[in-house]
Amino acid sequence: MNTIKHAFHLVNVLGNIVPHAGRRFLLDRLGLGKVLQRASKGSIDQVKLPNGYDLFFNPMLHWNATNPKNHEPEVTALLHRYLEPGAVFYDIGANIGLHSLIASKIVGPTGRVLAFEPGEINLRYFRRTLENGAPNVSLHEFAIGTADEARVFDLRGGAMSGKLVGSGEKAVDPVSVQVRCIDSLVAEGYPRPDVIKIDIEGGEADALQGATKTLQTHPVVICEMHDFAPEEVRRAMRVLIEAGYRLTRLPDRSPSDHTPSHHIVAVRGDSA
Repeated sequence: MNTIKHAFHLVNVLGNIVPHAGRRFLLDRLGLGKVLQRASKGSIDQVKLPNGYDLFFNPMLHWNATNPKNHEPEVTALLHRYLEPGAVFYDIGANIGLHSLIASKIVGPTGRVLAFEPGEINLRYFRRTLENGAPNVSLHEFAIGTADEARVFDLRGGAMSGKLVGSGEKAVDPVSVQVRCIDSLVAEGYPRPDVIKIDIEGGEADALQGATKTLQTHPVVICEMHDFAPEEVRRAMRVLIEAGYRLTRLPDRSPSDHTPSHHIVAVRGDSA
């Protein structure tokens, strides 16, 4: 069993060495993604996070999203900087829940973590994690976008790269998902966020556009910008600037991720 786990880990590590375009060719065009998913179906492992929570994951598909020191440590640092006990955190594109669990301990029993994730592969493991605790984390099994509607979600042969299909795009592995916008959720009574983290593979601009009213209260926004979609990056930044935010680009400190992307943190323009 350990041999299989180590083999899964090696495949995951090697996959992150390959440039983004090469990974998309191998996973999508050649169909390797579906092969890997079938080979690892039902595989489950767990790791104990520094804050004591157990995180469950697929050892082939998720290994690089289980260690806060190696996976987006700059995001982890921002959660510790901007979240406080009693705060409300929106984790948009929550994957298997690493950042949600980190935030859960920071905001404490009086705070709330709302995790949004539409991908069934990731949901399977996130649900298993929540069976062990984290009572202040609620998992919402839909995507976040610019409007309340049904959309095509592309699994794309990888648990780390599913995305909503945009106009003119062709899905590799399509499924239909429900999409909600943040403004509608807040209007319905969802708690207003203090900090929002967004990582939805190029759909960040739509998520922000669907939150224009919510952004008027200036929650801190931590957003991954995907350089393979430059127009979407420009549109996302425009939404934030027009809402009165000051944007700071962060250095990438993630040794396990070689996708062409970067993070920005957006805070109210007149804040210190």
